[in-house]
Amino acid sequence: MLEARKKVEAELKEYPMLKRKETILEYESQHPQHVTEHEVIGALALSHSVQEMAGSAGYISDKTMRIALQFQDETERLNRDASFEIAQELFNVRRKMKKLEFYVSQIPPKQAEVIRKHYFEEYSWPALQKELHVSSRTLINRRDEGLNELATMYQYMEQVTQSSKKTPEQNG
Repeated sequence: MLEARKKVEAELKEYPMLKRKETILEYESQHPQHVTEHEVIGALALSHSVQEMAGSAGYISDKTMRIALQFQDETERLNRDASFEIAQELFNVRRKMKKLEFYVSQIPPKQAEVIRKHYFEEYSWPALQKELHVSSRTLINRRDEGLNELATMYQYMEQVTQSSKKTPEQNG
């Protein structure tokens, strides 16, 4: 139980950082930074020998056209990959946040309120005491009870996922 509780508390403490990451990733997905032409030219220039690039001025060979098309394809691929990575990370961050929010919503309201305000909204104990009009001991009790409830849920899900990973022979 202690191990599950430590895991729960670590994930709850991570929530504000997840929220910041979500905001950053959301911005980046709406305003993607595209790979510049100079970056791709530099990368392509390093992948070809100098002799391969040398040619007479004013003449466009098939090789020049092929290089131009490679340049265009590479730029599009890099930009597409970057957008995909941002979208994937945003999905993962939101999934973690939703999991935490859901689990906290399943515990008793007074405990959930303390957990939300302390971990999600980063209230200090004195600010929480003042807002909720309760003693520090009451807050600690509610937090501890809430963390224990969450740890129980985490343990249950861990057991469920562990049993689903076993082969039929192991399940007996």
